[in-house]
Amino acid sequence: MKAFLKVIFSGICRILILPFYLQTKFFSLFIKTDQPFQISSHAVSLFPGFIGNYLRKEFYRMTLSKCAPDVCIEFGTVIHQEGVELGRRVYIGVNCSIGECIIEDDVLLGSNVDIISGKYQHYFDRLDIPIREQGGRLEKIKIGRDSWIGNSAVVMANVGEQAIVAAGSVVVKDVPPRAIVAGNPARVIGKRGEKKVSNQNK
Repeated sequence: MKAFLKVIFSGICRILILPFYLQTKFFSLFIKTDQPFQISSHAVSLFPGFIGNYLRKEFYRMTLSKCAPDVCIEFGTVIHQEGVELGRRVYIGVNCSIGECIIEDDVLLGSNVDIISGKYQHYFDRLDIPIREQGGRLEKIKIGRDSWIGNSAVVMANVGEQAIVAAGSVVVKDVPPRAIVAGNPARVIGKRGEKKVSNQNK
């Protein structure tokens, strides 16, 4: 019964969020960038409570490259590119900023997490041209399944499956699977699944 009610409520929320989807598609006919999508993404980020979570989920199910039906995207979170892919049971906390990425199944993102579209969004080699005019490129970052990104982490490289990124860390190099990383820049401090050897009774 509970699952049935969730399906019904999701359907209602899809109808309610439809104007934002239509607005995005209309402006995309004239503006060939991610700006129409970003306008709607900023707007839907501001719906509060569990109703807001459902409205965001339905909007992104209609617009993203992939978005599972059981994701949870909290208040204030903005997704910047339509190419983002969200797997099953993904949880994204409050006030996150999500760039071009693939987030696989069962990933947990704390609050205020920034996933940046790689390290080359802005070229800066030349000194005779302002950085904003030098261009750049977006890279699709991959966050592996069952990984956990702590509050206020900044991620600009791939994170392996079942890894943990400690709160406040800055990831500039790929994180191996099952690694626990922390710091700025993030470094491996442990590995999930390893048994800790006790010094007692030796």
